[in-house]
Amino acid sequence: MLVKYRLCELGEILTGNTPSKKNTEFYDSKDIMFIKPDDINNNITEIKYSKEYISNKAEKKARIVHKDSLLITCIGSIGKIAINKEKSAFNQQINSIVHNEKIISSKYLAYVFKVNKQRLEAISNAPVVPIINKTQFSEFEVYIHEEKEIQQKIVNALDKAQSLIDKRKAQIQALDELVKSRFIEMFGDPVLNPMRLPKVELGKLGDWKTGGTPSRSNNDYFNGDIPWLSSGELNNIYCFSSAEMITELAIKESSAKIIEKGSLLLGMYDTAALKSTINMIECSCNQAIAYAKLDESLVNTVYIYYCIQIGKEFYKSQQRGVRQKNLNLSMVKGLEVLMPDLELQNQFADFIKQVDKLKFEMENSLKELEDNFNSLMQRAFKGELFN
Repeated sequence: MLVKYRLCELGEILTGNTPSKKNTEFYDSKDIMFIKPDDINNNITEIKYSKEYISNKAEKKARIVHKDSLLITCIGSIGKIAINKEKSAFNQQINSIVHNEKIISSKYLAYVFKVNKQRLEAISNAPVVPIINKTQFSEFEVYIHEEKEIQQKIVNALDKAQSLIDKRKAQIQALDELVKSRFIEMFGDPVLNPMRLPKVELGKLGDWKTGGTPSRSNNDYFNGDIPWLSSGELNNIYCFSSAEMITELAIKESSAKIIEKGSLLLGMYDTAALKSTINMIECSCNQAIAYAKLDESLVNTVYIYYCIQIGKEFYKSQQRGVRQKNLNLSMVKGLEVLMPDLELQNQFADFIKQVDKLKFEMENSLKELEDNFNSLMQRAFKGELFN
């Protein structure tokens, strides 16, 4: 039977704080975990270690919760969930429920929060930085199963479904590692170049240009049928679409230009520097991206993509230095990449095709597993799974 509770009826609600950083004794030893939002991922996170700790001297100045308490982010990213596996302190962006074990178990309560995440997000009341205050949090209403036996059955079912998701994600990650290993096996580390392969600057492999942004004040430039990429979209090896579209008029009257299909696109600014993709459609892009159709008689674009991605951090440090956040077109052209025989590059690209096919199948399987998990969770908390 499902019963409605306010969160404050399920246990003691605490809002975290930060012991004074001015007192160095509070942080001079790793006695107590000090949990912050970046310790919590997007799943239910069981925290055994934290990135920061406080000393026993800070205990009276901190908010302390015992093992297996619930921690929920309530400022910024709303509704991230953790269970601490050791006594912990936590900062002011997090609320904790020291739950009543006679009413509810910690893992079941974690799933209660997961199924209600969108409702939590909806009551956050600040337009710039979302926030849920302690009163709102305490009065938030949820439905729970009264019978502890059913709570545990639901936890077991959802844990099993989540385990399948985690295993599939690990398999996909292993494929990414396989690609890197294969590259190193065939060509060596692109930074150390132990095989002493010749190098060539990117500027000699294609005609590099940058994109542009049509004026936002002209409505005739947007909502057309030409994909227009920003650097935030350079997340995968291949690109098939974009969030925004521009018109033929924008191409004619602005610095945005058509990019030939099969070109290599490289981000240039800040955290997107050297993120890249190969466009599988004709498109355009903004000025934060450099692009070129590489000379296929010299190089395989897929090979160059991986050469840059595997050595990305080194390339960034070499070209822009520590203080400079952005690359420019000259820096991109000056990047030196390894130049093995084209036949070997093509062999590597063929290997990538095989891996991509397998990865595509696994990602589809992952989507099915995630959909099944969400369906299972919804049914569980509607009382449809166990009676």
